[in-house]
Amino acid sequence: MAEPILVLENIQKSFGEQEVLRGISLVVEKGEFITLLGSSGCGKTTTLRIIAGLETPDGGRVLLKGEDVTDRAPNRRDVNTIFQNYALFPHMNVEENVGYGLKIEHRPKSEIKKEVEEALSLVQLSGFEKRRVTELSGGQKQRVAIARIFLKDPPILILDEATSALDSITEAKIQHAFDELSRGRTTLIIAHRLSTIRAAHRILVIRDGRIAEQGTHDQLLAAN
Repeated sequence: MAEPILVLENIQKSFGEQEVLRGISLVVEKGEFITLLGSSGCGKTTTLRIIAGLETPDGGRVLLKGEDVTDRAPNRRDVNTIFQNYALFPHMNVEENVGYGLKIEHRPKSEIKKEVEEALSLVQLSGFEKRRVTELSGGQKQRVAIARIFLKDPPILILDEATSALDSITEAKIQHAFDELSRGRTTLIIAHRLSTIRAAHRILVIRDGRIAEQGTHDQLLAAN
């Protein structure tokens, strides 16, 4: 059997007196689509931030492709994240934001332009290349963030879906972009919609800082 792409070993995390994670252990195979479910404050986002390297656990280990990356910086992990704040550069336009990763790789300008146009077309933002990100709506910013991740071609993708406040048309566009981005990739996502839950290979129900249940959508329905 191939080595798992991601392993969490007894991850623990507290913020002050609040114990958020109380021993999260997880093995993720390459290409798995995993959905995290649970009430607000249960530890879903903290788990994803630890995988991404944005938080350091108080105990336990994070292994990526068999390597211990628990203390490794986010930019030294094969993980790309899209969280609620989008992490766009406000002083750059859409084209510059999406193509930034290719620029620092010193790719030819013509190649960057072509790939940016293709990525923006995929998220239905063709023609927005010169628009300042400060002029965009929340849904448009999220699609710019998705387009940027497309060009990085990440082996592991982490998404906090965060679309509950969007109108149905924008939500549908973002869902389409998510579906394209996650296809064939190892994906961990905090879901806010039933369609995403049904599409997951495995659902993790997090309760009180632990994985309380896991299984497919049908398995969890049958168990409850």
